[in-house]
Amino acid sequence: MNELKHGSPVVEKTAHLLEAVADAKTGISLADLVDRLGVPRSTVYRILNSLAAHGLVARVNGGASYELGPKFIELARRISPGADKAMLVEAAKPILTAAADRILESFKLATPEGGEMMTIFAAPSPGDYSIFIKVGGRSRKHVGAAGKLALAYSDYSEIEAYCAAGLEAKTPYTITNPDALKEALVEIRRNGYAEDNQESNLGLRAFSAPVFDSESRLVASISVPFIGEATPDRARAIKREVLDSASMLTRAINGVHPISK
Repeated sequence: MNELKHGSPVVEKTAHLLEAVADAKTGISLADLVDRLGVPRSTVYRILNSLAAHGLVARVNGGASYELGPKFIELARRISPGADKAMLVEAAKPILTAAADRILESFKLATPEGGEMMTIFAAPSPGDYSIFIKVGGRSRKHVGAAGKLALAYSDYSEIEAYCAAGLEAKTPYTITNPDALKEALVEIRRNGYAEDNQESNLGLRAFSAPVFDSESRLVASISVPFIGEATPDRARAIKREVLDSASMLTRAINGVHPISK
């Protein structure tokens, strides 16, 4: 570990330690940090304690390994408006890829963008047949499961303004009546998930579940689109994976579900 000639030794050690923690995708232990940095164990321990106190590192699931802490999300947000989405994608990749492998369905991560939802990541099904999900694709919020979910967790004034702008139909099943949409949103909020019953595309259905940030605001939705009618057992399996994946991602970004507050 090289140090600057006129730099601060403690700052240099701290910077190298943070780089080591960041490079370890699944966390790194105190012993491994000592070996990697060539710094006395007591020094590494003190640095870790100080960084943890400021939220810059955190224990992985409360264990003996360390990862970057939630403070980095706040700091990155100040640097770049797109930092939140990049971090969401990074946190979602292993969760959604594993879920897609388990149930052989494609998973989609979308975020609210004004009156639309934008797809920022897709984990394709590893099965023989897979629905193609376009990253960067956009759709109006009232049209599909992900968008209705975002509306359901919006303020009443936002819902009113959205409805006042008009609810055009994508298919004969799209909800275009403001009162009917508001009733559907109440039901979605009560259930904690949303469904698309051929409202965005004929023959296409989907389940979607919410992802929340540390202020219990909906920041994304996880969806699984599928073709045709699923058997009751299959529908339950898809819905369970969507809900579990959304809960895992909420925890991964240190989010809090509204009912947990």
